[in-house]
Amino acid sequence: MKKIVFLVIGVILIIIGIIFAYKYIYVPNGQEFDIKYTNLLRSNVKGSVEESKVELTKHGLATRTTFTKSGDAVDYSFDVINDGTINAKLFTNPIKLKKDMYFKKHIIYTIKYSDGNDVKKGDELKTGETKTIKVHIEYKQSSDFATMDSQFYESEIYLPFFQNR
Repeated sequence: MKKIVFLVIGVILIIIGIIFAYKYIYVPNGQEFDIKYTNLLRSNVKGSVEESKVELTKHGLATRTTFTKSGDAVDYSFDVINDGTINAKLFTNPIKLKKDMYFKKHIIYTIKYSDGNDVKKGDELKTGETKTIKVHIEYKQSSDFATMDSQFYESEIYLPFFQNR
């Protein structure tokens, strides 16, 4: 009985995987799915912020930033361009992959479009469309945080756009 249950669950998972791959990954013949992240700009640096890494990745923004005191902040903007022939949709809310276990709770993020609206799951990027993303990263030291000369913070903002067919 257990073998049959595991077999049924396995078949269901395979079917779900095939449907997901077809809907979001498979590109029909003659069409192209091409999302680009470009035009990275830094602005509005507040306090003593130093960057040892700021780059656009295949799916978003990666940073390694050093903050020295509470209130230090930096803003970035970049464009997301749909250069393909298939409309795109943001599959989840922006994912903030944080690599620092303790320091991360002292970082505040905002991720918005240039018009001030939040970037959120389900947002569409039509063929040929460009949207500007604005990211604000701020260090807010709380009273339980040990005093240090500086802290680095490393993260990646992941914006998973998939096909919207």
